[in-house]
Amino acid sequence: MIHIIIKMDEAVERAMRRMKAMMVNWGFGEGCSTVYAVLATAREPLTAEEIGKRTNYAYSSTINYLNTLIRMGLVDRVRRFRKNLYIANVNFVALIKAELDKFKDHLYQLGSDLEGVKELEHLNSKIEHAISYLKKVERAADNPEEEG
Repeated sequence: MIHIIIKMDEAVERAMRRMKAMMVNWGFGEGCSTVYAVLATAREPLTAEEIGKRTNYAYSSTINYLNTLIRMGLVDRVRRFRKNLYIANVNFVALIKAELDKFKDHLYQLGSDLEGVKELEHLNSKIEHAISYLKKVERAADNPEEEG
């Protein structure tokens, strides 16, 4: 039984590290990524104190990270038994869509910046191809039943 618990703890730890790495890759800071990873892999809602213990962050830092994640819609705060509890909103599709939208906006802006610049017109087809690809990804995400 102890072996199973250790294996499960190792799996949770691995999942937490991967979740944190994914968030850092998406541009989130180290602190927010760590707090989000802890919440996303938690079996139940956690208090700020519990999150602070798991991350080794000071209470004030933990609260700041939680407030940032709440503003971004990635964490919910609920009040139970006179305590604030925190829950991760684990919606990978929403996170990916937000990143796609940002990336697409950058591509549109880049395309607009290139208009009339003869020396850089070779990039236009690459930009158009990338935007077309992102639109296909969006359609696939909006219509999951059409996926194979």
